[in-house]
Amino acid sequence: MSALPPLLLCSLLLTSSTNLYTDPDVGSCSAEKSGTEPGCGCGSLKRDSSQTSSYSEQDQYTDGKAARVWSLYMGGNKRTSEYGAYLTELLHKHNVETVLDAAAGTGVDSVMLLKAGFQVKSVDLSDQMLAEARKERLKLLEDPRFADWEIGRGDWLDLDNVEETVRHPTGGYDAVICIGNSFAHLPDPAGDQTLHKQAISNFHKVLRPGGILIVDHRNYDYILEHGTIPNTASRLYYQGGERIHKITTSLDCVEGVCGQVTLQYEIDITGHPGISADETRTKQDGTQIPVSKFSLSYYPHKLEDFVRLLSEFFGDEAEHTLLRDFRDDVEKDYVPSYYIHVMKKKGQNTESVESGSKSQSHSEMQLIPGGVFTMGTDSPILYLDAESPARRVNLPAYYIDKYEVTNAHFAEFIKQTNHVTDAQRFGDSFVLDGLLSPEENAKVVNAVQAAPWWLPVQGATWDHPEGIDTDIKDRMHHPVVHVSWNDAKAYCTWAGKRLPTEAEFEKACQGGKEGSLYPWGDEELVGGVHQANIWQGEFPKENTLEDGYKTTSPVGSYPANNFQIHDLIGNVWEWVDDWWTTQHSPDGTGPSTGQEKVKKGGSFMCTKQYCYRYRCPARTKTSADTTGLNVGFRCAKSADV
Repeated sequence: MSALPPLLLCSLLLTSSTNLYTDPDVGSCSAEKSGTEPGCGCGSLKRDSSQTSSYSEQDQYTDGKAARVWSLYMGGNKRTSEYGAYLTELLHKHNVETVLDAAAGTGVDSVMLLKAGFQVKSVDLSDQMLAEARKERLKLLEDPRFADWEIGRGDWLDLDNVEETVRHPTGGYDAVICIGNSFAHLPDPAGDQTLHKQAISNFHKVLRPGGILIVDHRNYDYILEHGTIPNTASRLYYQGGERIHKITTSLDCVEGVCGQVTLQYEIDITGHPGISADETRTKQDGTQIPVSKFSLSYYPHKLEDFVRLLSEFFGDEAEHTLLRDFRDDVEKDYVPSYYIHVMKKKGQNTESVESGSKSQSHSEMQLIPGGVFTMGTDSPILYLDAESPARRVNLPAYYIDKYEVTNAHFAEFIKQTNHVTDAQRFGDSFVLDGLLSPEENAKVVNAVQAAPWWLPVQGATWDHPEGIDTDIKDRMHHPVVHVSWNDAKAYCTWAGKRLPTEAEFEKACQGGKEGSLYPWGDEELVGGVHQANIWQGEFPKENTLEDGYKTTSPVGSYPANNFQIHDLIGNVWEWVDDWWTTQHSPDGTGPSTGQEKVKKGGSFMCTKQYCYRYRCPARTKTSADTTGLNVGFRCAKSADV
């Protein structure tokens, strides 16, 4: 989110090319629609033609308080998992490596993307916000992913001359992001969108051919019509959204034309004595809470006008994707809180290949080079799983999905094929005890004797993960679960791909680090930070949630390995093509027939004490029609197809 200061027009010094606009009487607006009341927003702006200046602004974060409250509102240095996963996947789909975070603020988006393996440069106009970002970088310097993080002051209206600490890449960025309603902070003092046009032009200029701009704005069409914000996605971006006590909307209009929307936030600062309270409020339950208040003002971009603005610089024929609240599953009449625009600059980006029933982009897959690697280990941990011996296996080049197949992907498959999963045919699937509602838990009459916490739940399917009273509306970018080997094979065939072999999965897992336990090396934690979604605590009694996830996590939430592939261990077990055997062939191929299929990678239910199978050489087996809350898959493709 931006980190541009809250540009209250009543406290700005802004110029177009010739005129400086000032407000001699800074006042407060109490009405929902302020009209032209004296001292109230645009209605009181007066022109002073005796002064000229370049674009400038007061930094209203100079005392540091607003920046700290803003960080609290965002929930610290975290984004909501759904937004983070969607953005990460979107960037990967466009083959993005280098990113300019043009509204970096306290660095929350930059940190998220750096953790995901992107090369990020961060700019902002607020020195106080950038100071918070630099503090965050100091905390993270031991992590090699942050060693090259460049942060500096930068003006959208002059991106060629950012602070010298930020060096633009030769040829331009793969992506520029301006997210969190940041662009709307830029006002329109001249009434002709000169500043808006200059900023979009500069975003376009620093992109490489084929690069993308991701820019968003609130649903101002709705706000201007109703005088308030829609509440459909109040926590789209911010983990701290539950701290909002109240948001008041004001519209500043002149002769029916509204040039500014102001949102006044009241944020619950309970538990943060270092931030001084502005007032005390009483909640509905009678509890008194300290609140800090701040206001942000925006230029109200209407959707049609904003599309026209983008097209002016990217061209009418440019590829433009419009998202509503970073969701794919919304109904036609859904009223979004935010519109997100993805604009692609003309020029070559990535190649696609036609195969099977649909077009497959290689940017969604990773090419694994052919050659010899070491499969298995001579230091097995689970002997009965036949992790040994180590053997040299030669594989031809192949592609493998960078991410596990998500609920969104699987939903499209179901929509187009009407496939009925094995869990749906059998009527139940396995779910971890403790995740069911009391109503569903009361219906369970059986359990696995050797694992009484593993419950067969009626109605548990890919779209009802913890039983019939749950859904996946907020988990579209989590890996699909409750899928059998049969279901996984059907999906990959539909997608023009196939399941990876056990050898292919294991080579991809190693990421070029021969003999390593994990995709990143031999140490479970890197700098004290978890690198995969596994269980923390005593299984199954206690999950301490050190990694932030109770069950699955959105794909791409953890760093990629050296092959740029995510979640190869933890999160969900992944089906591979091979039949189970303990008598390994020298060339790494599995038997032609068998009773059970191989799964690799471990899941969010694995710990060293219970299921230490979240290792590259680890493996397990189940029948091809088995399903559960911790089982998913990814696909592969031969390189010569």
